[in-house]
Amino acid sequence: MNPSEPLATHVLDEGRVMPPNQLTMGAVTLIYALSVVLLGLSPIMAGLYADELKLSISEVGWILSIEQAGSVVGALFAFWATPRVRWKSLLIGASVAALLANALTGFMTGFASLAAMRLISGFASNTITLVASCLLARASQPDRAFGAGLLAACVITGLGVWLLNTSRAIWGYQITIGSGALLFVASLLLTLALSRRLGGPGDAGPGLDAQTGVRGAANATSALAGLAGLVLFGISLNIVWGFLERLGLEHGLSNDEVAWALGIGLLGSGLGALAPALIGDAGNRVRMLSITTLLLFVSLGLTWWSSGVMMFTLAVSILAGAWNMGLAYYMAQTSTNDVSGRYTRAIYIAIAASQSIGPGLAAVILDHASLTSVLAVSPLPALLALALVVAVGWRQGKTGRA
Repeated sequence: MNPSEPLATHVLDEGRVMPPNQLTMGAVTLIYALSVVLLGLSPIMAGLYADELKLSISEVGWILSIEQAGSVVGALFAFWATPRVRWKSLLIGASVAALLANALTGFMTGFASLAAMRLISGFASNTITLVASCLLARASQPDRAFGAGLLAACVITGLGVWLLNTSRAIWGYQITIGSGALLFVASLLLTLALSRRLGGPGDAGPGLDAQTGVRGAANATSALAGLAGLVLFGISLNIVWGFLERLGLEHGLSNDEVAWALGIGLLGSGLGALAPALIGDAGNRVRMLSITTLLLFVSLGLTWWSSGVMMFTLAVSILAGAWNMGLAYYMAQTSTNDVSGRYTRAIYIAIAASQSIGPGLAAVILDHASLTSVLAVSPLPALLALALVVAVGWRQGKTGRA
């Protein structure tokens, strides 16, 4: 290793890749966190679109879905590009594109132009997320690495909710919506500090053995179950997430109370990220996913019956905490059973697909039913995700496979 090379990832040969050093992992954790913050801010942004641009709630649902469709395309592009293009170059290009798209979003006044900017933002931000997740998967304990990234995202998102609400009152809509660009200014600066040897042509980001750094044994069925679980679990959360602000208003809360509840709730949801960050897979991944699914049901019930700001805050906190736990464990389920890196690179294709499908399903539901009806539909895909992982684990246990 060359200790003078800043934030380097050291590739020893084709079959042996050393995990990134601690400085690299710290920087990548923050880059990952910054790239996913806008998803957490989507309820506030959805409310701003509806209030300032006079869009219907169904149109806002389609805007959210279009943005996540861009994320799907970004994930597909990054899946193709990561073995072919230097990862630092990908991160720089995507950060610049996301920065510009978010800065220009505040100047868009119609549905079509707004959708175009959010499409570009989704594309660029998820390119960043996928590259960063490939690096987090190289950690000796991916459960903990993903948990740490999600915990950092919780803190930034919680602060971001309050800042958006304050900015709206002081500086108005354009600056508030465009402030998302600051996330990608920070991402760009962190990326510039990384080594050019971060990863690139021929480097798909394989899973690593915690002790030796050698690629581990494959279990394609478990990896695919993790990816399918990501899609289904993500659909559950995204059916309802973008409409939390509207649900709070329907329960009689003011805009300030909803912003306070979302901010506190998102900070509190960091407890969900702490579980994988501290426990890793020592608590049994299937057991932790079962707890996660139960928490999802609890949060949706609290949202349904919330009668004040405290209950709504608790509902948001448990819902976002369940998302963090489920995301970390389903991602680790995939990456720890992956040899080639192909399934790991597909993680954010799966997540982006769920983030696009979820709001789209909600928009279809809202064309024919009330807003609270999304709460009844939301938990069903998560139940199917858990059943799939349990079934795969049971079958492999019976056949004696790892």
